[in-house]
Amino acid sequence: MERTIYRTIKATPGMWGTALILLGFIGAAGLSVLTIEHYGHIITGMNNQIVWGLPHVFAIFLIVAASGVLNIASISSVFGKKAYKPMARWSALLSIAVLLGGLAVLVLDLGRPDRLIIAMTKYNFTSIFAWNMILYNGFFAIVGVYLVVQMTKGLSPTIHKA
Repeated sequence: MERTIYRTIKATPGMWGTALILLGFIGAAGLSVLTIEHYGHIITGMNNQIVWGLPHVFAIFLIVAASGVLNIASISSVFGKKAYKPMARWSALLSIAVLLGGLAVLVLDLGRPDRLIIAMTKYNFTSIFAWNMILYNGFFAIVGVYLVVQMTKGLSPTIHKA
């Protein structure tokens, strides 16, 4: 049986440059958050008539993309395709990051993100948003268990040729 070997990638100047560019994007995102918090949602194109601005579009896209990214991980473990096995761990971790990004955009869109703790502790089971809180926590738990199984020696299932 052929084993998958994972190796560390040595840092090169190109990788450091890419990391610096990504840090610039993160800094720009932080400035965007501060600007929206200071000036309000009017700068995103929302007003009393338009309630779905650009943040909602990005949040929905990222939340749906998280499940799509996780599908790459399932190709190797569910369907037994060995070519996707090295990408399974990365795609599971990336799906968590993408879902966190989408939820962060929604938190920013709340208007008062400091009141999020109330939404997390007092569930209104007649609200779809409360159901989403439970489903997203379930997504994090399932993907977390999947990652533990994939990264622990002896727990990861072997792929058999059909």
